[in-house]
Amino acid sequence: MKKLLSLMAAMLLVVSLAACQSESDTDGESVSPPASSQTSNEETPESVPEPSVEPEIPQDTESEPVEPDQRQVLMTIDGQSYEITLYENPVADALYDLLPLEVTFEDYNSVEKIAYLPEGQQLPSADELEGYDPSPGDLCLYAPWGNLSLFYQDFNYSNGLISLGRLEAGIEDIAAQAENFTVTLEKSE
Repeated sequence: MKKLLSLMAAMLLVVSLAACQSESDTDGESVSPPASSQTSNEETPESVPEPSVEPEIPQDTESEPVEPDQRQVLMTIDGQSYEITLYENPVADALYDLLPLEVTFEDYNSVEKIAYLPEGQQLPSADELEGYDPSPGDLCLYAPWGNLSLFYQDFNYSNGLISLGRLEAGIEDIAAQAENFTVTLEKSE
């Protein structure tokens, strides 16, 4: 019985020492595996390169706004004007070319105000990167429906959103609009 206990204790000691040798030492340098495993032709876990496991990040899925050029749009509601800076992208360019416009905004989901372009007018979206994570003050196009969206609450990344520009100030006034409201959008000279 003593021989069996001695043998088990010796095996436990060998396994413990082998486990310690495969870990890094305190200097952060890797400790070499035992000599017996280096001469073997079999691949050991130390000699097999571990596959790189990196999270897959979708490429070109978010429509990142570029630095705004100096194209300003005046948004007028009941005589009060607000300034929107348009970003430089083909959809924002097309919106700028359509101005002046008169559209009616309505609340949607207590997060954004949405408006549809006048009948027969639409903005291109096929060539733009579709998907954006809007913040309060962002003016976007929701490509699947073809509507403008002016966010007054933070919202999650959404496929189909294309960032057009940013309301410089006054988003709290927009959020406070309880009813549908008509807006005139025109080029700021």
